[in-house]
Amino acid sequence: MKKILVFSFSFIGDAVLSTAVIQPLRARFQDSHITFLVGPRAFDLFATEPNIDVTLVYDNRGEHTGWKGRLHLIKTLRLEKFDLVVNLRDSLTARCIGAEHWGMRRGNSNRHAVTRYLEALQRHSVDITDAHPYLQLTEAENTDARRFLIEAGQTSERLLIGIHPGGNWEYKLWDAKNYAQVANALAEKLNAAILLFAGPNERELQAQVANLMESPRILVKTDNLRQLAALISICDVYIGNDTGPMHIAAAVGTPVVALFGSTNHHRSGPYGDKHSIIQSGLDLGCNPCHPGRRPGGCGAGSCEVIAGITTDQVLKAIEPYTSV
Repeated sequence: MKKILVFSFSFIGDAVLSTAVIQPLRARFQDSHITFLVGPRAFDLFATEPNIDVTLVYDNRGEHTGWKGRLHLIKTLRLEKFDLVVNLRDSLTARCIGAEHWGMRRGNSNRHAVTRYLEALQRHSVDITDAHPYLQLTEAENTDARRFLIEAGQTSERLLIGIHPGGNWEYKLWDAKNYAQVANALAEKLNAAILLFAGPNERELQAQVANLMESPRILVKTDNLRQLAALISICDVYIGNDTGPMHIAAAVGTPVVALFGSTNHHRSGPYGDKHSIIQSGLDLGCNPCHPGRRPGGCGAGSCEVIAGITTDQVLKAIEPYTSV
């Protein structure tokens, strides 16, 4: 058995993308024991993930801050006696664990993050065929999601659309009224039921979209990321900005219609060919500004590029996923 440590990420979306390495590693190293090192925000999503044996927290804003914190982390990890470290975050700390080290190759950052993660394995003759980000929900989690819908009065016959208008950066956000218009159109034309998602700090935005809607909606207010993933998994399609739940949707197999403007969809779009990327077509010369190009350097507080996306564009992109 090979004891493997994957240096994953702090942000939820990046951590979800890193799950693409699990299947190839297990196929190469039979009966391997895989530990994921993630940030505190991603911990709850990974702690009970069946494909991961152990999840540890790297808190670079808490107990692992500064050199003392990193030395403490290194000492803790060295005690685990890992055979292999897969360093996806290009961390110097990962090189000090006392194990074989597989790292990232620096270069063209315009390629998808998953492509670069898998190349770190491929360079060591690991077969990465069909590898992709994947979250495996338990039967209990799926049952709880179905029960939530039943208690909300929804039947399995209705089309179910998940909408998440939030994001961890104001420059990623499409306007709340636009999301409300899309939801109204889907409810009216397709008799769709709308699940309206929100993160812990997005309740006000969720309420704003709900108040602008004329059609019934189901507000999802759970802070439990596994519950969130299960509810997204039963949606026929998920619509949202570039944020963690977008990657969760792709990882549980739900088709994604993703809206991009200020961020680089080539690097961080939903992974796979069953999803759609929507852009306005505007080019202000500054987009995408993230990552790496003075994110939000305009100081405008919002992004004109994503604001230029029309509701008609989004509704048209949804059609392939909703046709009967």
